[in-house]
Amino acid sequence: MKNLDIKKLDFESIYFDLYELNTGIYAAITAEKLPSSNAGFFDLGNYLVIFDTMMDPYATDDLIRASKEFTKKDPSFLINSHYHTDHLFGNRKFPIETPIISSSETLSTFRTNLEETLTRYKGIATRELKRIKEEINKETEPNKILEMNNDIKTYNEILEPTFELRAPDFIINDSFIIEGIENKVLINFIGAAHSPGDLIAYFEKEKIVFMGDLLFEETDPSWVTSTNPVHVPPNPQRLRDTLIDYMEKDIDIYIPGHGRICSKKILQENAEFYEEYFIKKTN
Repeated sequence: MKNLDIKKLDFESIYFDLYELNTGIYAAITAEKLPSSNAGFFDLGNYLVIFDTMMDPYATDDLIRASKEFTKKDPSFLINSHYHTDHLFGNRKFPIETPIISSSETLSTFRTNLEETLTRYKGIATRELKRIKEEINKETEPNKILEMNNDIKTYNEILEPTFELRAPDFIINDSFIIEGIENKVLINFIGAAHSPGDLIAYFEKEKIVFMGDLLFEETDPSWVTSTNPVHVPPNPQRLRDTLIDYMEKDIDIYIPGHGRICSKKILQENAEFYEEYFIKKTN
């Protein structure tokens, strides 16, 4: 990667490191890789845009706190890049007055899978509570103890009869621009690629793109070859083509859905991965 002027900020969170990529453009890069996810927020002058939330609701609390601390604004919009819960579990942390934007495919897939998702979380909550309570007694690292106590609170909340996930509520079917008085961001509708209705956030002038799960810092053949694949993209050809398209653009900073900040080399590796393990296998 080029020697870019990316500034790591002094912000305390056990869940992510915070970077200012350019004026008003911030990335929350998770402290762990899979299954934790990245997010970002953009100060456009008169709008504060949040891009994705995180799987852990306490990580999302930190994301909101960071966005307010560094921009002195309340969130204007929240954008969900796709329907996977590690990118929208934290939606419920935002007040109803904050509109949540997604593609129509993200909303419909979210609704289709909602009952199954809630059943799955409630099904594992009791087992996870037992495991965490046993392990926390052996833990000595303060941040890990804090994380585990937060996990206990989360699983107890999931078991409450009133627990629910917040769906997107402002639906788009095409690319659009959010233009503020100081900056603008293109929310680019990719369509079916990694998921049925992917969105990415692109700052053309600043040469920065937030790619959601169209991009991973690391790929692993076991995602495909294991008996329980992690995720099969609905359109691997479009996913690969999108990676190549954005690799060829004049972009310096790529924010993946998971992992550290990426270079064009990582996009090439991702494209080759999908070509080898998904596209060739179906032809």
